[in-house]
Amino acid sequence: MESAPSTQKTSPDENTTGGGCSYQLFQVATAADRKHLYFNIIRGDNGDSNITLTVEGGGVNATVIQPNIAATNGIVHIIDRVLGVPYTTVREKLATDPMLNNTNFLGQQGGFNNELGDMNKRFTYFVPRDYAWKKAEIHFPSAHKKLFMKEYSYHVSQILERHLVVADRAYTMLDLKRIANGNGSIALPTVRDHLKLRIKESDKSYYVEWQGEWIHVFRPDVECTNGIIHVIDSVFLKAGDVRVSGGGVGVPLLAPQLAMLLMAKWLLL
Repeated sequence: MESAPSTQKTSPDENTTGGGCSYQLFQVATAADRKHLYFNIIRGDNGDSNITLTVEGGGVNATVIQPNIAATNGIVHIIDRVLGVPYTTVREKLATDPMLNNTNFLGQQGGFNNELGDMNKRFTYFVPRDYAWKKAEIHFPSAHKKLFMKEYSYHVSQILERHLVVADRAYTMLDLKRIANGNGSIALPTVRDHLKLRIKESDKSYYVEWQGEWIHVFRPDVECTNGIIHVIDSVFLKAGDVRVSGGGVGVPLLAPQLAMLLMAKWLLL
């Protein structure tokens, strides 16, 4: 299979690895306004010459099953699914999208992802892509390291809850822009209180402001059967989100043990 066309716009995390394979991610504009296709070139490990090309559009991942069919005015690639007709839940989408590996991994640790398969709820999930977690590692190296340890799954769940809006409907970025007040501010009900954002559109891209930082919405409106994912370029992460005691164990994790010790002391009095 030939390489992707030179007119493509590549993403900052163009080259990644995982599952024994290497991935190259490409973003290409379509004829539809503000709509892009995302091509993933998957190469086998250990010098394997096999190459698989997948394409994502409108929340649907498809595999190219017959590439490079010549036509008089272009080239046709036959794929195995219709793009733009979602067939996966938010949970399934996280598990199958190569750009969202880290968020999916973290959500699995404490069982956070389990809720995302619920068809009776409607989710709007601001999902940090792998590139966003790389940025977080630079700005919060100690916290980032701990978040990927299983014993800190409590902290991870709290952070991910901040990204997840649960309501009677899912919101596209255009929906959010329309219902925001005059200065673009909006408060959305999350699993963890409210998510306060500002929304703006610039150069055909959406941005959200959280805690004073304007964050690019890299892939807006990824549709799923029970909600919408907005892929973002930064994590909603604060310096104090992972508090560690002198012994290196997260403070919230000590609470049950401390309560048991106090109760035992009271019973012995």
